[in-house]
Amino acid sequence: MYKKNLLCSVTVFLASFSIMAVVGCGGPKWPPTYKSSGTVTLDGTPVERATITFYPLDGQKPANATTDANGAFELTSFNAGDGATPGSFGVAIQKFPAIEIETIPGGTPYDESMNTDEGPSPDSEKDPVNELPEKYSNHEKSGLSATVVTDGENVFTFELKSK
Repeated sequence: MYKKNLLCSVTVFLASFSIMAVVGCGGPKWPPTYKSSGTVTLDGTPVERATITFYPLDGQKPANATTDANGAFELTSFNAGDGATPGSFGVAIQKFPAIEIETIPGGTPYDESMNTDEGPSPDSEKDPVNELPEKYSNHEKSGLSATVVTDGENVFTFELKSK
Protein backbone atom coordinates (compact mmCIF):
# COMPACT_ATOMS: atom_id res chain seq x y z
CA MET A 1 0.00 0.00 0.00
CA TYR A 2 2.82 2.41 0.92
CA LYS A 3 4.60 1.75 -2.41
CA LYS A 4 1.37 2.38 -4.32
CA ASN A 5 0.79 5.75 -2.59
CA LEU A 6 4.44 6.75 -3.12
CA LEU A 7 4.27 5.82 -6.80
CA CYS A 8 1.02 7.78 -7.20
CA SER A 9 2.50 10.84 -5.43
CA VAL A 10 5.67 10.75 -7.55
CA THR A 11 3.60 10.41 -10.73
CA VAL A 12 1.39 13.41 -9.81
CA PHE A 13 4.47 15.48 -8.91
CA LEU A 14 6.25 14.67 -12.18
CA ALA A 15 3.11 15.39 -14.22
CA SER A 16 2.63 18.75 -12.46
CA PHE A 17 6.28 19.66 -12.90
CA SER A 18 6.15 18.73 -16.61
CA ILE A 19 3.08 20.90 -17.18
CA MET A 20 4.70 23.88 -15.42
CA ALA A 21 7.88 23.44 -17.47
CA VAL A 22 5.95 23.43 -20.75
CA VAL A 23 3.50 26.22 -19.89
CA GLY A 24 5.94 28.36 -17.93
CA CYS A 25 5.38 30.72 -15.08
CA GLY A 26 4.06 34.24 -15.03
CA GLY A 27 3.07 36.53 -17.84
CA PRO A 28 4.84 37.83 -20.93
CA LYS A 29 8.63 37.97 -21.07
CA TRP A 30 8.71 41.65 -22.07
CA PRO A 31 6.73 44.76 -21.29
CA PRO A 32 3.96 45.62 -23.78
CA THR A 33 4.95 47.42 -26.97
CA TYR A 34 2.87 49.48 -29.37
CA LYS A 35 3.34 49.64 -33.13
CA SER A 36 5.40 52.72 -33.94
CA SER A 37 6.51 53.91 -37.35
CA GLY A 38 7.37 57.02 -39.28
CA THR A 39 9.57 58.73 -41.84
CA VAL A 40 12.87 60.60 -41.94
CA THR A 41 13.67 63.30 -44.50
CA LEU A 42 16.62 65.63 -44.95
CA ASP A 43 15.67 68.92 -46.58
CA GLY A 44 12.49 67.23 -47.86
CA THR A 45 14.26 64.20 -49.38
CA PRO A 46 13.69 60.71 -47.88
CA VAL A 47 16.77 59.37 -46.07
CA GLU A 48 17.57 55.73 -46.86
CA ARG A 49 19.60 53.50 -44.44
CA ALA A 50 19.34 55.93 -41.52
CA THR A 51 19.39 54.43 -38.03
CA ILE A 52 16.78 55.85 -35.67
CA THR A 53 17.21 55.24 -31.94
CA PHE A 54 14.58 56.08 -29.35
CA TYR A 55 16.33 56.67 -26.00
CA PRO A 56 13.98 56.27 -23.02
CA LEU A 57 13.35 59.26 -20.76
CA ASP A 58 10.89 57.47 -18.44
CA GLY A 59 12.86 54.30 -17.61
CA GLN A 60 11.27 52.15 -20.32
CA LYS A 61 13.20 50.13 -22.93
CA PRO A 62 14.95 51.69 -25.98
CA ALA A 63 13.76 51.07 -29.54
CA ASN A 64 15.43 51.38 -32.94
CA ALA A 65 14.85 51.08 -36.67
CA THR A 66 16.46 51.54 -40.07
CA THR A 67 14.81 53.52 -42.84
CA ASP A 68 13.97 52.11 -46.26
CA ALA A 69 14.33 53.84 -49.64
CA ASN A 70 11.28 56.01 -48.87
CA GLY A 71 12.68 57.10 -45.51
CA ALA A 72 10.06 54.95 -43.75
CA PHE A 73 10.79 52.98 -40.59
CA GLU A 74 9.10 50.62 -38.14
CA LEU A 75 10.47 50.53 -34.58
CA THR A 76 11.74 47.40 -32.85
CA SER A 77 12.18 46.90 -29.11
CA PHE A 78 12.37 43.12 -28.64
CA ASN A 79 11.18 41.42 -31.84
CA ALA A 80 11.31 42.78 -35.38
CA GLY A 81 8.69 45.47 -35.90
CA ASP A 82 7.05 45.04 -32.49
CA GLY A 83 7.09 48.78 -31.79
CA ALA A 84 8.11 50.66 -28.66
CA THR A 85 7.18 50.68 -25.00
CA PRO A 86 4.95 53.62 -24.00
CA GLY A 87 6.53 56.82 -22.74
CA SER A 88 8.75 59.71 -23.76
CA PHE A 89 11.93 59.33 -25.77
CA GLY A 90 14.85 61.43 -26.93
CA VAL A 91 15.61 60.58 -30.56
CA ALA A 92 18.93 60.25 -32.40
CA ILE A 93 19.31 59.65 -36.13
CA GLN A 94 22.52 58.69 -37.94
CA LYS A 95 23.48 57.44 -41.37
CA PHE A 96 26.77 55.80 -42.25
CA PRO A 97 28.02 54.60 -45.64
CA ALA A 98 26.95 51.09 -46.57
CA ILE A 99 29.65 48.48 -46.23
CA GLU A 100 29.73 46.08 -49.12
CA ILE A 101 31.45 42.77 -48.54
CA GLU A 102 32.23 40.43 -51.38
CA THR A 103 31.75 36.84 -50.34
CA ILE A 104 32.24 33.47 -51.90
CA PRO A 105 30.03 30.55 -50.82
CA GLY A 106 32.13 28.39 -48.50
CA GLY A 107 34.65 31.19 -47.88
CA THR A 108 37.72 32.37 -49.75
CA PRO A 109 40.17 29.62 -50.68
CA TYR A 110 43.69 30.12 -49.31
CA ASP A 111 46.26 31.37 -51.78
CA GLU A 112 49.98 32.01 -51.08
CA SER A 113 49.67 35.43 -52.71
CA MET A 114 47.48 36.51 -49.78
CA ASN A 115 50.49 36.54 -47.44
CA THR A 116 51.90 40.00 -46.83
CA ASP A 117 54.07 41.82 -44.34
CA GLU A 118 52.19 45.07 -44.96
CA GLY A 119 49.82 46.42 -42.35
CA PRO A 120 46.31 47.59 -43.14
CA SER A 121 46.00 50.58 -45.43
CA PRO A 122 45.49 53.91 -43.66
CA ASP A 123 42.10 54.24 -45.36
CA SER A 124 40.83 51.05 -43.69
CA GLU A 125 41.47 52.45 -40.21
CA LYS A 126 39.39 55.60 -40.64
CA ASP A 127 36.14 55.76 -38.73
CA PRO A 128 33.06 55.98 -40.95
CA VAL A 129 31.61 59.47 -41.24
CA ASN A 130 27.99 60.19 -40.35
CA GLU A 131 26.29 61.46 -43.52
CA LEU A 132 23.72 63.49 -41.57
CA PRO A 133 24.34 66.71 -39.63
CA GLU A 134 26.17 65.78 -36.42
CA LYS A 135 23.62 67.37 -34.07
CA TYR A 136 21.07 64.64 -34.91
CA SER A 137 23.40 61.86 -33.69
CA ASN A 138 22.99 62.78 -30.00
CA HIS A 139 19.53 62.32 -28.48
CA GLU A 140 20.25 64.98 -25.86
CA LYS A 141 21.21 67.64 -28.43
CA SER A 142 19.19 66.66 -31.51
CA GLY A 143 16.04 68.54 -30.56
CA LEU A 144 14.11 65.43 -31.61
CA SER A 145 11.65 63.70 -29.29
CA ALA A 146 8.74 61.30 -29.42
CA THR A 147 6.03 60.04 -27.10
CA VAL A 148 4.64 56.54 -27.63
CA VAL A 149 1.03 56.26 -26.45
CA THR A 150 -1.07 53.22 -25.57
CA ASP A 151 -4.29 54.53 -27.11
CA GLY A 152 -3.72 56.04 -30.51
CA GLU A 153 -1.42 56.09 -33.50
CA ASN A 154 2.31 56.25 -33.01
CA VAL A 155 3.46 57.73 -36.32
CA PHE A 156 6.46 60.06 -36.22
CA THR A 157 7.84 62.38 -38.89
CA PHE A 158 11.39 63.64 -38.50
CA GLU A 159 12.17 66.47 -40.94
CA LEU A 160 15.91 67.06 -40.65
CA LYS A 161 17.62 70.18 -41.99
CA SER A 162 21.15 70.22 -43.38
CA LYS A 163 21.74 73.76 -42.07
